[in-house]
Amino acid sequence: MQILTPNSLKDHSLLDSGDGRKLERFGGYLISRPEPQAIWNKKLPADQWNKAQAVFIETGKWRQVSPPPRPWLFRYQGLTLELKLTPYKHTGVFPEQAVNWDWISELITKSQPKPSILNLFAYTGAATLAAAAAGARVCHLDSSQPAVKWAKRNQELSNLADKPIRWMVDDCLKFAEREVKRGVRYDGIIMDPPAFGRDTSGKTFKFDRDLPRLLAICSKLLPDNPLFFLINAYNVGHSPQTLKNLLADILPPDRIQCGELHLGNNDISMPCSIFARFS
Repeated sequence: MQILTPNSLKDHSLLDSGDGRKLERFGGYLISRPEPQAIWNKKLPADQWNKAQAVFIETGKWRQVSPPPRPWLFRYQGLTLELKLTPYKHTGVFPEQAVNWDWISELITKSQPKPSILNLFAYTGAATLAAAAAGARVCHLDSSQPAVKWAKRNQELSNLADKPIRWMVDDCLKFAEREVKRGVRYDGIIMDPPAFGRDTSGKTFKFDRDLPRLLAICSKLLPDNPLFFLINAYNVGHSPQTLKNLLADILPPDRIQCGELHLGNNDISMPCSIFARFS
């Protein structure tokens, strides 16, 4: 199992974590928000935590000492992503995923011209844009219209408007089934399935119930020698080995890596998500 941490994030720093919270810098703006995994003690004194300009209190509520800058941006390797204080404590960017963006970009750059990539549960599109910038044709799918609109905004900010991206608002399972019937193939697939999700129609996605079925369907969308397959997951109550075992149901296990994505450094290394990836 691997533990991977981004090396060079100019627009993000994990300043401290503990007592169920994390203190971060996005650009020059400091925020404090809950982090269930941070059950250890804080390292910085209270006066440092009190410098946070926005503190997440409860669902839907941020206490702002001062508002974020406008525009509030996160830049990485040519990508420019818009940040917001959302009602669910997120900012629209998960900085630890930079490790996966680099991995995707490298594989696409070294591959045949314009591989076709499918990104499921694609949220605000950082992985989509990393793939497109590297030369791929990308199908970006999320069940949330606001998330897809946000991703399109990030495409504009990143000056990637000319890149071939197909934007879809749909249910991932239903879409994948239709693509199989159409005979569509994708050279690579990215997915970040939630522990639990509900779309605007009320249809639910449950990780344990639905992911094995989704992977079985996606196996029919792959060519004989796919470029890559990436699964990332947050707060699903499983180990990275579980994701590897699931991916090994459809792909050769000796070509699958698994592990955790972390933020911080040797003094403060905070686990954020788990992953399994085939190449």
